[in-house]
Amino acid sequence: MRRPRARWRPALLLNGALTGAVFFTAQYLQVSLGHGPLAAGLRLLPWGIAPLLVAPRAGALADRFGERLLVVTGMILFAAGTGWLALVATAGATYLAIVAPMTVAGVGFALATPAVTKAVVSSVALPDIGIASGTYSTMRQLGGAFGVAVIGAVFAATGGYGSAGAFSDGYRAAIGVGAGLTLVGACVGLTLATPGRPAT
Repeated sequence: MRRPRARWRPALLLNGALTGAVFFTAQYLQVSLGHGPLAAGLRLLPWGIAPLLVAPRAGALADRFGERLLVVTGMILFAAGTGWLALVATAGATYLAIVAPMTVAGVGFALATPAVTKAVVSSVALPDIGIASGTYSTMRQLGGAFGVAVIGAVFAATGGYGSAGAFSDGYRAAIGVGAGLTLVGACVGLTLATPGRPAT
């Protein structure tokens, strides 16, 4: 089986950034903005609504333009959204201030994920699709754990739970690192094959 090593790396980094961002954004909404658990969960909907609307069309776009364009574009959008969050998510921010960045990040995730999946699965022979799919799923799960660990370490070093301001300081630093991870993933995405060419 030809090993699609570089093809699952964007998924690891993207899922790491997403999992860490959602994990700490839910807490930011409670600790810094004062919402209850249910209200905070409902306010995370922009992360999910954008993929619901965009993801069904992303597969067709990948067929038309190639996986690399969607992966790189999607990851840049995700990095832009989370970087935007890092700028505006202060202790005194309103929820409306973070809706747009979360939506941009959600659109980016929705564009990149189906394209990465397609890049991995389409890179192997038909009998090896199960192995490739299992490897890809494992890398996504590892990416989530990696993202929470790295972003959590940044949060612990720069903020805390002592006050709304302390949490916001740590959150902004942590989410900024998540944006950086996604930009690294976008660079890795540049190694994906263009239509009709093998991956580098």
